[in-house]
Amino acid sequence: MIKPTQLYKVALAILLAASLQACASFDKCAPENCAGDAKITHEVNEMIVENRQFGAPAAFHIQTINGVVYLNGMVDTDLESREIESRVRSIPNVNDVVNSLTVRNTGR
Repeated sequence: MIKPTQLYKVALAILLAASLQACASFDKCAPENCAGDAKITHEVNEMIVENRQFGAPAAFHIQTINGVVYLNGMVDTDLESREIESRVRSIPNVNDVVNSLTVRNTGR
């Protein structure tokens, strides 16, 4: 008879193996989109460099996958977060924006 702890270990091993398989099959970008994604990321970075009011470009992490731009980093206000998202949406070939920018706690 199998003990419950052994059963849990087997179930956990199966779940882990299945989740690793799913990760292995995920492509960062479809081959036909990789060059376009790199261009979009470059254009977003350039936009941030040109607009110093948003802060240092190094404060942001920008990634594009299949035309979807993922924004991460810190901004001073919610208005800045919305402004950056709006400007990114206006870049050609951007399909969507996932805005995960965090507003700094300014204590106001």
